[in-house]
Amino acid sequence: MKIQVLPYLTFACFLFFPGALPATISITNKCSFMVWPATQTSENKPPLALPSNVLAPQASTTVVTPVPWNGRFWGRTNCFTDNSGKFTCAPPGDCASGQESCNGNGGVPPATLVEFLIAAGGGQDFYDVSLVDGFNLPMSVAAQGGHEPGDCRTSTCKANVNAMCPSVLQVTGAGGSVVGCMSACTKFAEPRYCCTGPNNKPETCPPTDYSRKFSEQCPEAYSYAYDDKKGTFTCSGGPNYAITFCP
Repeated sequence: MKIQVLPYLTFACFLFFPGALPATISITNKCSFMVWPATQTSENKPPLALPSNVLAPQASTTVVTPVPWNGRFWGRTNCFTDNSGKFTCAPPGDCASGQESCNGNGGVPPATLVEFLIAAGGGQDFYDVSLVDGFNLPMSVAAQGGHEPGDCRTSTCKANVNAMCPSVLQVTGAGGSVVGCMSACTKFAEPRYCCTGPNNKPETCPPTDYSRKFSEQCPEAYSYAYDDKKGTFTCSGGPNYAITFCP
């Protein structure tokens, strides 16, 4: 899925204020296994350089964004370097760059996403946990040190959606274990699931049985394209953010 301006945060615009307050984003792995964090900047702009591209359990890394900044983070698992030196991961989230850094490439769905629009000068930020590209890992994002306008609440998807994934949406790995849960849009590519064509308005693209499954498991996360009311989180004042895998 091509990022534009956080396509599933359907706000029209935001204000820019004098000065620049970059956001420091910490990324912590609380899973019981290794996670390779990945990031992509929107509009084909240069990606952020993560100090560490692999996190052992309980390990953390920190990155500072430019301002403004619009992009996403996700996690990869079961990664390795083959005999030719090519780096690859299990299909959910793999960015096919051949290196530990994704170099601006997006992840292969399904992948849980944390999305940001970082404003300039302490303006209002927008952020979410999104399952619009499907699910591979539980994730959360918490604002630290912000203020109104905005609720500055934590957005989270703590559930293991893979355990409840409908069979038609399952992605399986070695031994037949479910390693990802595709979104209906990715799986079927139909307007009623992707909110495209004749279904490109909230009025013509209501939740479906598939998106409701995601919403039931992770009620604070985006479950489909027009999930703005419960999926969009905001904070002002130049807060920092904490992303957690397996919160």
